[in-house]
Amino acid sequence: MKTQHSILIVDNDNEVVSTYRDYFKKQKMRVDVAHNSIEGLKKLREGEFNVALVNLNLPRMNGIEMIEMAKQEDIMTNMVILSEKGEGDRNNAITALNLGVKGWFEKTPRAMNDLLNKVKELSESMSVDEIDSFISALSTQN
Repeated sequence: MKTQHSILIVDNDNEVVSTYRDYFKKQKMRVDVAHNSIEGLKKLREGEFNVALVNLNLPRMNGIEMIEMAKQEDIMTNMVILSEKGEGDRNNAITALNLGVKGWFEKTPRAMNDLLNKVKELSESMSVDEIDSFISALSTQN
């Protein structure tokens, strides 16, 4: 049985949220949205998502700060950063890599297909909990 991909979109731009939500729903994915980093963290704590698409420039705290907080709380959702063309710098990129961010995409129509492929790839990999359960099951058989 194929599991449904589950993504969280964290972005304060309603047009971007609407575009991405509609696009991923057409791909038969379960989509939830948050309009700022505080709401995004709350949803990550309460829900189970394969992937979170996080806007770099969010109100209150930026996307990298939000991802850092999520990692400090051991939230294991795969994180991908979304940015406008030209946003971010080398320091942002290094910090994102150190936090384990799985991708960085510009918010352009041309990037949508690549983003979709990345979301599918990340959604189909085993989660840490699934790996732990698998290892536990193996160790009890020996």
